[in-house]
Amino acid sequence: MADVQVPWGQAELPIHLPANWRLQQVAQPEFPAAPSDWEDRLAMALSKPVAGPSLRERLEAVRGGNVVLIVEDLTRHSPLGRILDVILREVRHAGVPDERLEIVIASGMHPPPAREEIRAKLGPAAEGIACRFNPWHDEKAYVNLGRAGGVEVRVDRGVAEADLRILVSSVSPHLQAGFGGGYKMLFPGCGLQRNIRLLHRVGICRRGQGQLVGTSAEDNPMRRVIDQAGALVDARHGVTFSVQYVLDGENLPAHAAAGETIPAHRMVAKQCALSCGVMPEGAADVVIANAYPRDHDLWQAFKCIPNTCWAARPNGVVICLARCELGLNEMKRMWWPFSPGATRRLVRLLGPHTISSLIDRIVKQLAGDSQWFIRLASQLLERNWIYLVSPKLKSDGVTFPGVAIFGTVEEAVARAQKVLGEGPQRVAVYPAGGISYPSPSTAESNRARREGAEAP
Repeated sequence: MADVQVPWGQAELPIHLPANWRLQQVAQPEFPAAPSDWEDRLAMALSKPVAGPSLRERLEAVRGGNVVLIVEDLTRHSPLGRILDVILREVRHAGVPDERLEIVIASGMHPPPAREEIRAKLGPAAEGIACRFNPWHDEKAYVNLGRAGGVEVRVDRGVAEADLRILVSSVSPHLQAGFGGGYKMLFPGCGLQRNIRLLHRVGICRRGQGQLVGTSAEDNPMRRVIDQAGALVDARHGVTFSVQYVLDGENLPAHAAAGETIPAHRMVAKQCALSCGVMPEGAADVVIANAYPRDHDLWQAFKCIPNTCWAARPNGVVICLARCELGLNEMKRMWWPFSPGATRRLVRLLGPHTISSLIDRIVKQLAGDSQWFIRLASQLLERNWIYLVSPKLKSDGVTFPGVAIFGTVEEAVARAQKVLGEGPQRVAVYPAGGISYPSPSTAESNRARREGAEAP
């Protein structure tokens, strides 16, 4: 019988531990179920915001102006069509015609999905409303709003010049910003490519990076830049009204808040921390992190490693389980001449900044988002051994600098045994590592705040 099982598509993946490995913790997130009347409660949040005027009052104040709804892309799992139905009822009741409405997908540098996919995501309520994606590669489509924390802020012109911006997003753990949502929908969600790249460097220090996922806005350098960028947008023109929510295990809104962006985001982020943060039962020698439910491609699945690695002791092993049914998706293949073990030794000898710069030069075809990906992976490799279990990636012959890829859990466990030896090993399992993390200690949060942001 398996020691533990984790979600794997529509089935369960059994994990058998060696005799000398002790299961210390199964770190399950705890999601309160969404109430059956969540749509009514969401409508109530629009009329009774946590701060600032209601949505109806905001709409009346910009009568005759342009309204832009900034929404999540397909990498998030919200029932966006049903949520937009609630919001658009209020918008249309205020007499705003569809020709003065626009929906912008805050996709950052994510590849745009097929039109039929996004139409299904937006639902029937959005039919007839102009919709587009963030044009991250077209510099002429952006306005320069100044600098936030040393980062130049360029935001989509149509978004920046709207009379009313309505942000619609879930709030979930984020590996750099602490939590997603809030003004992150404006920047980087509606930002220019090169400025998004610079923002991705914020908080990733050259040595001794501290935990950022799950940290508060006050302790998180990237969130501080994001909030400053949002303030720049609002100072230029128009106002922003936010609709924020945290999803339950069935991807339905369990908690929602609306109104001024920062108060609404902070309220929902606290609820997210209660649901997704798990108190670790001591540092583990091995962390087994299942990328579920963010496991559809390597880009999303890899994020469970910076989510959960802080539960492992330094120089411990992190085993990431990633179905990756879409494989690399839009990521390019990366050729690298060194083995995973040799790469980690180089990272620890030369430092993650040096080795990531070296990879940038050798792997010429890397896109900007992949460069950030390599930089982050180098930071993690300095701290821990990282093994990735993905039958799909293994069969496709995918390689990744510094990360050994296995076709089965058993192969990854056998490799970890060689590294750790035959002594007793403590194991922590994160069945939903894509959306959960070890609750950061006050000391860890303060460390991340002290070290701050690396200069872009």
